[in-house]
Amino acid sequence: MRHTRTYLIIMLITLALALAATAADLSPQEQKLIPLAKEEGAVTLINPLFSDRTAKRLGAAFIKRYGLGDDFKFNNIRKGTGATVSTVRQEIKANKFTIDVHLVSAPGFFDAAAKRGAFLELDSANWKDHADLVEKAGQYHNYPYVVVPLAYTFQPVWNATCPGMENIDVTSYADVAKPELKGKTISPDITKSFTYTNTVISLTEAGVDMNALWDQVKATEPIVEFRTEPKMQMVIACERPFDMWNLSGRVYQNVVKKPELAKMIRIGHFKEGQVMLGNQAAVLKGAPHPNAGKLLIEFLLSKEGADIFVEGEAIYIFRKDYEVPEATRPYLLDLSQHKLLGLQDWVAAQKQFKAVRGEWAKRFK
Repeated sequence: MRHTRTYLIIMLITLALALAATAADLSPQEQKLIPLAKEEGAVTLINPLFSDRTAKRLGAAFIKRYGLGDDFKFNNIRKGTGATVSTVRQEIKANKFTIDVHLVSAPGFFDAAAKRGAFLELDSANWKDHADLVEKAGQYHNYPYVVVPLAYTFQPVWNATCPGMENIDVTSYADVAKPELKGKTISPDITKSFTYTNTVISLTEAGVDMNALWDQVKATEPIVEFRTEPKMQMVIACERPFDMWNLSGRVYQNVVKKPELAKMIRIGHFKEGQVMLGNQAAVLKGAPHPNAGKLLIEFLLSKEGADIFVEGEAIYIFRKDYEVPEATRPYLLDLSQHKLLGLQDWVAAQKQFKAVRGEWAKRFK
C-alpha cells in the first residue's frame, strides 16, 4: 500500500508539473480562451489549401495543445479561393453562420468585410512575431481584425520523364510556351480563383504582357483546369506534363506518398518575379464558435501550428526567425535569392478582376 501511495503521489506530481509547464508555454490570451473554446466544443475553418493530411494533423495538435478533449470537433472545409469567399459572403448577407474562421488570399474581400464590421476583434499574442515581415512583404493585413498566417506563390512544375520533356527547363515566362510543349500544357482557369487573378495583375504591374502570354499559351493547345491537385495528377500521369502555375507543396505531398516522384517532377521559377500571395484570416462576427475561432487563429500564428502546415503544404510564413522544417526545405524557394512581387494596392486590384478575367476568357472560354 505504501509503495502504491508513493507511486500515485509521484504520478500526480509529474502530471502537475507537466500541466504547469504546458500552461507556462501558453500566453494569457490563450489561457483565457481555452475554457470558452472547450465549452463551445467545435471549430470550423474554411480555406482553399489544407490537404486532408494537414487538416487531420492540425486538428489533433490544436486539440492536444489546448486540452480541449476528445469530443472536441475540428472541421476543415476546403474549396477554391473564389468559392470560399462566396460561401462566407453568403453567410454574412444571410446573417446565418456555420463558419468560424475564414482563411484565404482575398484582400479586397477582407477589407470590405472589415469595414462593414463582419469580423470579431482579435487579441493576439503571436501576431507581433509576424507583423514586421508581413509589412515588409507588402501583404494586406488589418489587425486586430485580419491577420496573415501564411503565403504561397505559383511556380511551374513538369514531369521530366514524359515524352519530349527531358530537356525542359523553366526560369522565365518565355519558357512556358515553347513549341515542344504543344499539347502538353495546362492553362489555369483564372475566372475561379482570386489568387490566379491577383497574380496576373501583379505581373502586369511588373511589366509582363499577360495578354501576349495568354496568346502564346493558347498556341500550345492547353487544357483548362482550376485546382492545383488535379493539375498535379495530370503532370504525374503524363496526361499534361507541364503546368505553368502550381504549388511546390503539391509536388512535396505527392513525393511523400511516392518517393520515386522526387526524381521525376521538376519545379521551376520565374525571373520576372514570384508573386507572394499572403492568405488572410479572420473570425466571423456571428460565428457559432467565436472563442474557438480566436484560439485557432492563435494556433495558426504559433510556431507549433506553423510547423504542421508548413511541413504539410510546403508554404511560406512571415514569422520572425522561423526555421522551415527540414522535410520541406528542398521544396521552398530561398526568397532572398528571388525577385518578389506584390501589388501596388491589394484592395483596389479587385476592381480589375472583371477586365483581367475577360481578357483570359476571350482566349480560353
